[in-house]
Amino acid sequence: MTLADAQPTTERSHESAPLDGRIDVGILTKGKPTLGMALASLLLQDEVDLRIHVVDTSARPVINRDDVRYALRLAADRRVHCSYEYSGESDLAFSNGKTRLILALNGSHLCLMDDDVVVPAKALGRLLETARSKRVYGYVSPFCKNSPVLHGPLGTQTHYTPGSLIYQDDLVRQILLEYYGTTVDVLDRRKSDRKVWETAFMTALFEVLDRPRIRQADLVTYHLDYQEDPHWIDEERSVIARSTTIARELAQRSQATGIRPPTRQDLERRSSATAPVTSESWARRARRVLPWVR
Repeated sequence: MTLADAQPTTERSHESAPLDGRIDVGILTKGKPTLGMALASLLLQDEVDLRIHVVDTSARPVINRDDVRYALRLAADRRVHCSYEYSGESDLAFSNGKTRLILALNGSHLCLMDDDVVVPAKALGRLLETARSKRVYGYVSPFCKNSPVLHGPLGTQTHYTPGSLIYQDDLVRQILLEYYGTTVDVLDRRKSDRKVWETAFMTALFEVLDRPRIRQADLVTYHLDYQEDPHWIDEERSVIARSTTIARELAQRSQATGIRPPTRQDLERRSSATAPVTSESWARRARRVLPWVR
């Protein structure tokens, strides 16, 4: 039995909650020590209905860490649906992990949160309130303090930041699955001369789709990786240009003919890394957590 099979969850009754009143939050983690803080800040959100899914790409399952176990107990106390999936290390951990998040989260309002970003107590509720003023929107972005910024032509636009609220209809869901399922991100270890950057892709995609991109500048979130170099991407302008081109191509192709989104089986075939080693003792320890968070 793998941890992905275990799927620890805490849930409130979502059957009665309309999809347009819920935010689906996806967190991709490689085991950063800030994950517990990031989870706690989400679990303490006020006046908003959340569904949280965590995909873990670390060498050892983070569910065995005390801070994560305590966060899951907080989820139970707060009656917030919180699920967990362990996929393990891979040279495509970022791209495959994001694909898994999209496959798991089908709500109209999607928030892809980093494991080192914390948000104020009413942040997601305020983003949703702004989004509801539009029948269709691209994304609503907070001001993420200390987050990497775009340079070049896209840098002058309302660019995508971690924790933005995305309007996910069938078209956007299809494009995101195809993007994450076929590209190599700058955060993936796999070597490629065709690297892309999620921030640039998202910013360009919703420009191409002509959907409103809204910056909620008075809403501040915090990126906790204070040691990250602001110029950490090699050949940044080329990566941004490539990401923009791919956004345009996928949008045009999806609108014209549609595309077949990847499946979980496609993910397994695509990853060249060896299967993550999950010892029986880790699995047993993780399963001992489950009674707390069901």
